[in-house]
Amino acid sequence: MIAPAVLPEAVAEATRRLFGPRLWFAPVRHHSPACALALRALIAEVKPAVVLIEGPEDCNRLIPLLIDPATRPPVAILCQQQTEDDGSRSAFFPFCDYSPEWIALQDGHAIGAELAFIDLAWDGRQRLGRAAPAADDDEADEGHDDSEAITLMAERHLAHSRYLARLAERDGCRDHQELWDRWFELRPADDRQDWRGFFADVYAWCAMARLDYEPAVLEAEGSAPRERRMRERIDAWLARVDGPIVVVTGGFHTPALIDAPAVVQGTRAAEGAKGSKGARAAKVTQVPVATDGAATGSRAASPGAGQWLIRYGYERLDALNGYAAGMPSPMYYQRCWQALTATPSPTQEPLTRVAFDCLTAIAAVQRQRGTADAVSTADVIAAAGQAVRLARLRGHAGPGRHDLLDAMQSCFIKGAIDHGTHGLPADIVEVMRGHAIGDVPASAGSPPLVEDARRLARRHGVRLDDSEVRTSRLDLYRKASHRERSRFFHAMAWLDTGLARWQSGPDFAAGARLELLFEEWRVGWSPLVEARLIALAAEGSSLDEVALRRLLREEKALAEAGEARSAGRVASLIVRACLIGLHARLPALLARVAEHLNEDASLASVLDCGHRLVMLWQAREPLGVQDHPALADLLRRVWPAALYLVPGLAHGPADADLDAADQLLSLRELSRLLAPVLADTALAPLSEPLMRLAEDPAAGPGLCGAACALLFVDGHWSEDALLARIRERFGLGAIPAEAVRFLQGLMRAAPELLRHVPALLGVVNRILAGWDEADFIAHLPDLRDAFTALKPQETADLSDALLALNGATDGAALLTDHHLASAADLLAGTRLAEAMTELMQADGLAAWFEMDEGRASAAGPPGALSEPPSSSMPRTGGPHG
Repeated sequence: MIAPAVLPEAVAEATRRLFGPRLWFAPVRHHSPACALALRALIAEVKPAVVLIEGPEDCNRLIPLLIDPATRPPVAILCQQQTEDDGSRSAFFPFCDYSPEWIALQDGHAIGAELAFIDLAWDGRQRLGRAAPAADDDEADEGHDDSEAITLMAERHLAHSRYLARLAERDGCRDHQELWDRWFELRPADDRQDWRGFFADVYAWCAMARLDYEPAVLEAEGSAPRERRMRERIDAWLARVDGPIVVVTGGFHTPALIDAPAVVQGTRAAEGAKGSKGARAAKVTQVPVATDGAATGSRAASPGAGQWLIRYGYERLDALNGYAAGMPSPMYYQRCWQALTATPSPTQEPLTRVAFDCLTAIAAVQRQRGTADAVSTADVIAAAGQAVRLARLRGHAGPGRHDLLDAMQSCFIKGAIDHGTHGLPADIVEVMRGHAIGDVPASAGSPPLVEDARRLARRHGVRLDDSEVRTSRLDLYRKASHRERSRFFHAMAWLDTGLARWQSGPDFAAGARLELLFEEWRVGWSPLVEARLIALAAEGSSLDEVALRRLLREEKALAEAGEARSAGRVASLIVRACLIGLHARLPALLARVAEHLNEDASLASVLDCGHRLVMLWQAREPLGVQDHPALADLLRRVWPAALYLVPGLAHGPADADLDAADQLLSLRELSRLLAPVLADTALAPLSEPLMRLAEDPAAGPGLCGAACALLFVDGHWSEDALLARIRERFGLGAIPAEAVRFLQGLMRAAPELLRHVPALLGVVNRILAGWDEADFIAHLPDLRDAFTALKPQETADLSDALLALNGATDGAALLTDHHLASAADLLAGTRLAEAMTELMQADGLAAWFEMDEGRASAAGPPGALSEPPSSSMPRTGGPHG
C-alpha cells in the first residue's frame, strides 16, 4: 500500500484531516466496488446526519426517484440544455450497483440521513465548458461536440497523471487501471474492512495525480469553480445541521475541499457552537447559498434545460468504449460486487468464484455461436487454475481482471492471437462488459415521445432490457409485419436516434438494388436512444408527429433553397414519406408533384422525378403505395413534361454539353421503364426531339454526338446518315476540340458503335491520322476519356482493329517493346538519376536519399516502415500525411 512516509508532508497532514469530528470525507473513484464497500462501512460506523454527494445540484429533485425501491441500476440522470441553434447538449450522471454515489444514496437513506448533490448545476457546468478549453484535448469533459452526450464523472486527470504512470511502470503494470486494481480492488478481506486506511490511500493516490495540474489549468477547465461551489454547499450544511456529515466526491477534488480554510474553520466553529442533541431536521435536498452566478453558474436553469432519470446500460459504462470515468469491463466488476457482498463461502474465495463464472460464461457464448474451436471445459479449468496462480504470484487477494485476461490469452488461444479464434476476443469483451439495462419506476415519467417509441419497439420485437446490437432480417415483399418494422427502423434512423442502422437490401431512397427481396438492420436499444428521443420530445408526442414535422421542415427548406418548384426534390420526399410510414402525407405530396411538373424548367429535375415515380411503382408493395391512383396519373404526365424540355438542352452552357448528353441517356432509360408501366398509353416518340438536337447548330458537340448515336441505335438513322454527320464533325476545317467532344458524346451514348460499324472506325482513324502531333497531344486526355466507356476486352479488340487499319501485323509488339532496354538506355538512365540527385541535394533534400539507402539494412524486414530522419520536414495529421 502507499506508505505515508513517502508522501510529501502536506499530503500526509491532509490525510489526518479526512475524518471527523464533523466532516468525514470519502474520496472515491467512480464505479469502484472497493470504494463502495469502504463507503458502506464508513456510513454504517459514523451514521451521518447528512450525506453530500458530488453531483449536479439541480438534480436534487430526482433523489426521491433514485432511492425508490423500483429503481434498478444501471440508471442515469440525463441533463439536457437547448442550444441557440435549436439543438441540444446532453450529459449523463450514471449509477450502477457498485457506484459509491449509489451506495451513498441507498445507505444514507436507510439510516435516515439527509441527501443532497452539491456540485455545480449542469447549466453552469456546460457554460464553463463553452467559455474555456478543456485540460485534455483528446478526452475533454466539458469541451465537447454539441452532438455528443458526455459524462459528468470524467476521470481524465487520473488517466493522464504522470505520477500514476510512473507508479504503474515501477510496479510492472500496463496502465493505471491495472495499478488501481492491484492496490485497491484486490486487497485482502481484512484490509477491505479498514475504511480509514483505504480512503487515506485513495486520497494520496488522487492528491499526487493533482500535482500534475497548475491552478490556472484547473480554473480554465472548470474543476476549480466546481470545487468552490462544493465548498460553499458544505459550509452551508455545517452551519445548518447538527451531527456528522459525510462528503462523497471524486478523489481528485477532495484535496481542494480539505484544504479550503472555510471548511476547516467551519468544522472547528461548529464543534463549539453545536452539539449532537435534538431531533434531526426534516429531510431536504438543497440548502440555498448566496453566490455570484458568474463564478459558479448559480443562475436559474434556462427554459430549455431539463433533467430525467433514465435507464442506463453496461455498454455505456465501459471505459473500453470511451467512457471517461469508472472501470473497464463493468459486468466483471458487477460480478465482483455481488460476490463480495454475498454471504461468504467457506470453500471458495469470492474473486475466484467470479473468475470461474466469467470463464464458463465465455465458453457458453462460444458454444451458442457454434464455433468449431469453441472453448472446452478443459480450457476453462486450465484458465481458472492459471488465473489463481497468477494472482498468487502477483500478491493479489484473488484473481483480478488482468489475471483473468492473461489466463484466457494463455489457455484459450492455441495459435497466433489473430488466427483460429473465430471471434473469441470479441466474445471475451462482450461477457466482461455485459448488456444489461436498468429500470426506473413508473413515477419517474418520460416524455410521451419516449413512451411511444418504447411501445413501438416492443411491438416490433426490439428488446428493451439490454443494449446488445442484433441483426434483424426483414422479408419486405411477403410479410406485412416486416414492412411495418422496416418503416419503424427507417423512421428511427432518419431521426438519428441510434436505434437502427441499415446494412443491406434494396435502397429505395437511391433507387438501387431494387431486385433484392430482403433488408438487414443492426438494431439495439441503448441509453443514447432514450437521450436522443428526450431531446426530440419538444417536437411532438409521437414518432409519427415528430417525423412529420421533420418532413414539413424539409419541404419548407426546398423553398428557402430556391427549389420550391423542383418536381424531383418533392418526389424524393414522397419516397422518404413511404419509407418512414407517413402515408397520410402522400396525397398532398403527390398533388404538389403534379403542380410542379407544369412549372419545373429543369429537365434533370423532371427526369429525377420520373425515375423516382417509376421506382415507387415498381416497389409499390413494400412501400405501401399500391392504393394511390394518383401515382399512375403522374407517370402518364411525366413523359410529355420531360419531352417538352429536351430542346432547351441545346441552349445550355457550352461546357455542360456532356452533362446534357447524360440527361438524354436518362430520358431514354425512362422511356424503357415507362413502357411496361403504361402499356395502355402510347408514349410520344423520342426521335423527334433528338432530330432537333442533331440538326440544331446551337447544340454543343457532345450533346449532338449523343443524339446522333441514339438516333442510329434506335433505327431512326441509317449508317450512311451517321457517317455523314461524323465526317462533317471530323472533316476538313473541323475544330479538333469540338471533334473530340462529339466523339465523347457519341461514345457515352453507344460505345459499341466503334466495334460494330467498321466504316465508323475507319472514318475516325483517317481523321485522327490527319491531325498534327500538337493537336493530338493536346486532346489526348479527352480521347482517353472517350474510350473509357469500353470494357478491357473491347479495348483490346479495338486496338487490334486499328493495327490492321494502319498496316501493322504484330500487335504483341505494342505490349513488349517498351520493356526492352539497351546498354545505352541503362547508361542514360543512370546519368539522369545522378543529375536528379545533384538537384535534390542542392535543394536540401539529401537526407531523403540517405533514408532510402539505409532502408535495406536498417529498416528491418521488407515492408517495415521508417520515419524521415529530419523533423524539419513538413508533416500532416491525415492518414496519408
